[in-house]
Amino acid sequence: MSVTIKQIAKYVGVSPATVSRVLSGRGAHLISEATRQRVWQAAQELGYQPNLAARSLVTGRTGIVALWMHELFTSFHARVVQLVEDHLHQRGYDTLIRCVSRLPKAAWHGLGRVDGILAHEGATYLSDAWRPLQRRGVPLVSMGAYALAETDHVRIDLYRGATQAVQHLLEAGCRRIAYLVNAEARYVGEPRRDGYDRTLSAAGLTPEYIVATDQSRAASSLAVRCHMQERGLPDGIFCHNDEMAIGAYHGLRLRGVRIPDDVALVGCDGIEDTEYLDVPLTTIRQPLEEMCQLAVEFLKKRIAEPHAERQSALLQPVLVIRASTQGR
Repeated sequence: MSVTIKQIAKYVGVSPATVSRVLSGRGAHLISEATRQRVWQAAQELGYQPNLAARSLVTGRTGIVALWMHELFTSFHARVVQLVEDHLHQRGYDTLIRCVSRLPKAAWHGLGRVDGILAHEGATYLSDAWRPLQRRGVPLVSMGAYALAETDHVRIDLYRGATQAVQHLLEAGCRRIAYLVNAEARYVGEPRRDGYDRTLSAAGLTPEYIVATDQSRAASSLAVRCHMQERGLPDGIFCHNDEMAIGAYHGLRLRGVRIPDDVALVGCDGIEDTEYLDVPLTTIRQPLEEMCQLAVEFLKKRIAEPHAERQSALLQPVLVIRASTQGR
């Protein structure tokens, strides 16, 4: 026989409403930490299993939120997943994670019934999915540097981050500043490329691209070494993201290049790895914690108030200056 909320309440000596708040996460913040721990311990000891199907029939909701990720292969993406899952768990939601860039379009709307969708990046994919989701009444919140403006969204201004990074290289004395990017991301309208191009143009300098086959560390290391062989060494390199910056760091060190003496190096994203190299990397740190918290709050409000005004936020990254650009 399955264990009920009433049985847990009797076991702990609290009301069924208190147990319900703790187990569902909705209103759990109204309960003391000590009581929450006692309820969770009792639920575990008694073998409580929530009846999700019954809850869905009563409330019309599943308690599940889908997290659509454009990619999942880097520590940057893993951090986004961790933060979103933490915030959703605190609010009583389970998380269904999907990498939408690898799904056929026909599968997007058959991912199972969810209360809402949080989507990180992938605005191109989302623009196709947005209208069908609206017709189905599925709330969607977009977040990241490529957030979809038509829906609730939290966008990070990487154009400004890129201009700050390139300006920092100029102030460090660099005059030949290259941009390390993969071919797919090197397009006009991409915020980092636009920020790089316009800042150099304003300084009267010519853009120079180091184009890798993809955004992996291996491809970036190879691209930097090939560029050095063909065109010599720039005195500054701005990298599309931190994965590529770490790859560039590897390629430069293989060729005996001193950082920052011979070349200054800047990444983008703010992943933890950049701080633990022999020469810690300067990077543009994205405000992921704030982005994920706001996105979850936007989604929670949209679920509760389907016809509320569209919600939006623009967050600014921070340039974290470390040894890879200092001392030139």
